[in-house]
Amino acid sequence: MLFPVTAAPPGFEWVRVAPTMVLVRTDVRAWVLPMLQDAGRAAAPDGGRDLAGGRGGARLVTAAEHEVVVRACRRGGLPARLLHDTYFGWNPRPFRELSATETLRQRGAPVVEVYGAAVHWMLPGCYRGSLATRYMPGAHTLWEWARRSSSAADRVPVFRAVGGALRRLHTSGARHPDLNLNNILVCPGDSATHAPAILFIDFDRARLMPTAQRAFETDLDRLARSARKLDPRGRSVAAADLDTLRAAYREHGPCA
Repeated sequence: MLFPVTAAPPGFEWVRVAPTMVLVRTDVRAWVLPMLQDAGRAAAPDGGRDLAGGRGGARLVTAAEHEVVVRACRRGGLPARLLHDTYFGWNPRPFRELSATETLRQRGAPVVEVYGAAVHWMLPGCYRGSLATRYMPGAHTLWEWARRSSSAADRVPVFRAVGGALRRLHTSGARHPDLNLNNILVCPGDSATHAPAILFIDFDRARLMPTAQRAFETDLDRLARSARKLDPRGRSVAAADLDTLRAAYREHGPCA
């Protein structure tokens, strides 16, 4: 089942300045709320700089000396040609993503820290949305990282870390219906061990997981399809990399 948005998660609150509705974390409200209100009214917040990866629409914005990623919701595939960043419905995608991500974070899943989400209602049931998350300095998507790294000594620990993080995500009770190389972040790790930190993003369609085994095989298939689409010749993500990921996942215990 999808994560429902029935109430604000613990530590978050609703703020409405018609026609924009914001769900914001209370302890960062003072500096996050203004940028989310601006993002709700425009296709992208003013200031900052564009960030690469995914479908675009992500900007790094500084507020009160804090760096925040504000990502406008963008459609993919054929709908993007006509609707771009316009959505329909009464259970907005940014609020679903915030609720799911925060629920998983509280369960100990390796997900990005979310600050708030905004929905700007253009017409009844028609909206544009955005999400604000913590900026991770030095982070790259797995696809960006894989294109830059050719050393086996570098690749093995990263793909092992992805396998372990994916197991933690499943253990937290969720599966990722849109897992691909662009919504896995590789972040600088502990300065002593140099082990990379892995975070997952894009949880607007996160679902409760039926079984660990089925979830893993499905997610691995998605990663493999993503690699074939982005890298048909296997120059950046090889079969051996996915084998390393699989082995690390299974080392955390037998699948249910």
